[in-house]
Amino acid sequence: MNHAMPMSPLGPVKMAITVDDLFLFHGSPMPQGYDSHITARGLTKAFKSHGAKGVYAFSNTAPTENNTDLLRVFDHWVEEGHHVANHTHHHASLNWVDAKSYIGDIERSAEIIEPWIAKAPKRCFRYCMDMWGDTQEKLEAVSAYLKSAAYTPVPISVGFHDARFVASYWRTLKADDKEGAAWMRRGYIDAALHELRLHCASARAVFGRDPVHIWLIHGTPIASDCLGEILDAFQAAGVEFVSLDEALADPMNADVPPRLSPEFLHQVEKWAIVKGVPVDDRPPSILADIEKLHPAPGESGAEVFRRMTSQLPGRLGATVMPFPLADCQRG
Repeated sequence: MNHAMPMSPLGPVKMAITVDDLFLFHGSPMPQGYDSHITARGLTKAFKSHGAKGVYAFSNTAPTENNTDLLRVFDHWVEEGHHVANHTHHHASLNWVDAKSYIGDIERSAEIIEPWIAKAPKRCFRYCMDMWGDTQEKLEAVSAYLKSAAYTPVPISVGFHDARFVASYWRTLKADDKEGAAWMRRGYIDAALHELRLHCASARAVFGRDPVHIWLIHGTPIASDCLGEILDAFQAAGVEFVSLDEALADPMNADVPPRLSPEFLHQVEKWAIVKGVPVDDRPPSILADIEKLHPAPGESGAEVFRRMTSQLPGRLGATVMPFPLADCQRG
């Protein structure tokens, strides 16, 4: 892939970087030699070397119940000039729970991370999986609560399915397959660049311009290993890193698309559906290829995801369901 090819024919593309889930989730595998502290330091090192400042981290907080030492990750994050935001306690999709339970989960997380949120210039919240509710009643109830609690909801306009690399990278490192791990890292970096190009092109088709994007990467071991190279590639392609405030001022992000989203869609695709503009949001083919590396019973991405969400019915009354596909996500 030609990493230096300009991201847009219209000139530089502005992008705010955000991070989700510095602690990952209950049941997420962690390769030997990694932990959340190491991952966070890898991310902040990459930010510093690329001039990316004031990055907001949206982290579920349930893992801190059994390991309060994880909260020191927030200390490091803030000391490096970045910010902490709310992402609920258990990380359940609003589509899986009622509004009251979801709001209670926001409040439970706030009780834990208020000392760090209070240091941020803006109180921010991100809906888990960027799902703002599958009914109008849920959307209105949670939106009203966020307004009353002075939270600014932060959407995602560009992601690259990076959380789906977690299980495969763990299996490959556990097998000491250095060649396979190197191949996966190259594919991860290429996927980040490809997906940004795809979503930028979709945004131009929808808006006739390059809006300011809000990019998502998760706090995973492979993210820590690859972020520096990803940001190198972005800058070589004409991406400028800007503040979240600047991104939130763009109408693409400031306005809520008038559409309920039962699907796993981000901001560009939601607006495309509203405006009737066909776009391509098919996941990259590498997601199927990485599952072929070192398969083992109970260790596939799907099985790991089921373990990660297995506590949600008992702890939050959630009904975990698969997400339907939108037309733009079909192969």
